[in-house]
Amino acid sequence: MRALIFDGYTDEPAGLGVPPYIGTYPRYCYGVLDKFNVETDYITIDEFRKNPINLDRYDLIICICGFHTPGKYLTAKPATLKEFAKIVYKYNSLKILAGPAATKFGSSYIGGKLEDEKKYKEIFDVVVEGDVEIVLKDLLEENLSIEKIDTERFRSYKELKEIAIRGAKIIKKHPNYPNVIIELESYRGCSRALTGGCSFCVEPRRFGLPEFRDEKDIFEEAKALSYEGAKYFRVGRQPCIYSYKSIDIGREEIPKPNVEAVEKLFKSLSSLNPKVLHIDNANPGVIAKYEDESRKITKILVKYCTSGNVAAFGVESFDIKVVKANNLYTTPEDVIKAIKILNEIGGKRGETGLPYLLSGINLLFGLKGESKKTFKINYEYLKEIYDMGLMLRRINIRQVVPFYGTEIKEKDIKKAEKRKKLFLWFKEKIREEIDNKMLKRILPKGTILRNVLVEVKENNLYFGRQLGTYPILVGIKGNANVGEFIDIKVVDYGKRSITGERYVPDNG
Repeated sequence: MRALIFDGYTDEPAGLGVPPYIGTYPRYCYGVLDKFNVETDYITIDEFRKNPINLDRYDLIICICGFHTPGKYLTAKPATLKEFAKIVYKYNSLKILAGPAATKFGSSYIGGKLEDEKKYKEIFDVVVEGDVEIVLKDLLEENLSIEKIDTERFRSYKELKEIAIRGAKIIKKHPNYPNVIIELESYRGCSRALTGGCSFCVEPRRFGLPEFRDEKDIFEEAKALSYEGAKYFRVGRQPCIYSYKSIDIGREEIPKPNVEAVEKLFKSLSSLNPKVLHIDNANPGVIAKYEDESRKITKILVKYCTSGNVAAFGVESFDIKVVKANNLYTTPEDVIKAIKILNEIGGKRGETGLPYLLSGINLLFGLKGESKKTFKINYEYLKEIYDMGLMLRRINIRQVVPFYGTEIKEKDIKKAEKRKKLFLWFKEKIREEIDNKMLKRILPKGTILRNVLVEVKENNLYFGRQLGTYPILVGIKGNANVGEFIDIKVVDYGKRSITGERYVPDNG
């Protein structure tokens, strides 16, 4: 038997699989196929577009795609389900669809719009609503008899243990290898599922209350990945790293952080000497409510992670009317308090040239209760944060998508469409009046950024980024080579990017 893992990339509230990242879906699938001794190839959609391969040779084709939090990507163009369907429909292979596009929630490739892709799902023999790795395992055990499997089955972390370790081998097949960032799963589900969670979010609706992965299991997977040459890690696949193995899960909507578990996890991962060890999401409400524990966790993250780290805060709105209407929980005061804590403990500049740990903010428009006043309130709070002398690493501004099963409906999107010009005006205003000034505060002219990977060349200008979570785009003056790491000196600023020139230390 021969199988192909066809990676069209994924981007979810708690998981990224767009290059230079490799997500969990292809790794876990590879782990299952390896366990069953299936000869397996891996190709990304970008590679296939440049150099199509003959799919006739495969008995099994696993297509991975779908987006719940669409963004902009420097070196990758994600696949739509329509594109995948057009590629694979004519082949006799057993075709499996996995990722957000396969779920009942649907997929979105642009804010504010849910794709209508139902007809393209019919091309596939197996559409996985549950976990593709465990459905694939069941399928192989049943000799590819699709009538005998449950496509909605979810696996336990006990079942994942061996699969995750075996799946490490796939990274050598990734086009970015060895410069590929590994998204490590720590837990899934949300403690706020007790009250339904945020109105727009699929995480609590799909997974319910959190199920935590054991520290040792995460470490063993990271160890296997390190053995294969991985050096860049982000501990993600969760809504709040401060809530990892929290106490009173299932009893408290905002449970008390487990400082010891967080330290055990990051201490073990740092022992692998990664070049990058970063995090993703954090709930400012947790940090504000449990200040003592959160201060300890912030110090742990500064101690064991590498600098340039970002804790993405799902603020969504500073308008308290919107906060209440969408069950967001976190108040503006909580957000500012959490930002202050991270600035105080993580604001020192590290070896990469960036501060150790700062917060980022996600704002979401089109939510229930929104009005023209919401834009003014959001701007005023962001300006207040800047005027207080605080640092934010990035501000993400998106439009809500009406995913199936959430409380956001088409009528909410239609209301938001009437404010589309206001949304675009607000976005531009933030880019010019807040983002640009924040960049200058975080990276004053003359700052040296270490190990910037040169990724593309456009019109005699090179563009690169440091590998890690939410990297800053760097336009590079002078000569460079795509694929090399260089140090750069900051010389100018864009709205969300910087301009740098190659830095060569004067040893004289």
